[in-house]
Amino acid sequence: MQYFGGKAKIAKYIVPYLERVRKENQPYLEPFIGGANIISKISGERYGCDFNEYLIEMYNGVKNGYELPDELSKEQYIYLKYNNDTDKILTGFVGFGCSYSAKWFGGYALTDKGHVTCKGSKNSLLKKMETMQDVKFEWKDYKTLKPRGMLIYCDPPYISNTQSTKQSYGVLNFDNVEFWNIMRKWSMNNDVYISEYEAPNDFKCVLEIETQTSSRNGKYVYKRNEKLFTFDN
Repeated sequence: MQYFGGKAKIAKYIVPYLERVRKENQPYLEPFIGGANIISKISGERYGCDFNEYLIEMYNGVKNGYELPDELSKEQYIYLKYNNDTDKILTGFVGFGCSYSAKWFGGYALTDKGHVTCKGSKNSLLKKMETMQDVKFEWKDYKTLKPRGMLIYCDPPYISNTQSTKQSYGVLNFDNVEFWNIMRKWSMNNDVYISEYEAPNDFKCVLEIETQTSSRNGKYVYKRNEKLFTFDN
């Protein structure tokens, strides 16, 4: 399943690095699980959290045997958009997996042939779930977590994101200054790594990956460097 800002294309760089720095038997935590592109490839004891309740309901529901649909009408999409709690599991799936650009209810998504992307998103999610049956999924605001002795990977809404872009994750607001302060605190008792384009001066870049993004019309290609930061204490 696609997820706005997901790390599907660069997981092959991030996962080996995290596994390399991980201590023996160290539990792994993702406070912003999103599309699960990293945690689904990590080994060992794993915990996945997110501030989007419906996303976590989706993961737990599918983990416990919930059957996702192969097709979804526009009328069903609109109904779930305005009646989120009717079926939280389905809402979590449709909100991202059947939406334009995988943005949280960013518009009913159709392929070039006029079909909604429902079945493809379902198959992608089920493939990921094959490696996540032992992941402990929990609906949590990262600020309420008190990790200790863990390997933590964070992929938060980026500081360069506009407020409307941050809402593509299903969150009304996100305080980036507060986020970096919490990362400093967590780094005292954990091994913390953060994906971003930029970070405060007391964080160092330990991995840099060149990425390419195409414009909507496909005429332009933008190059950027995704970076992985850790606190330089």
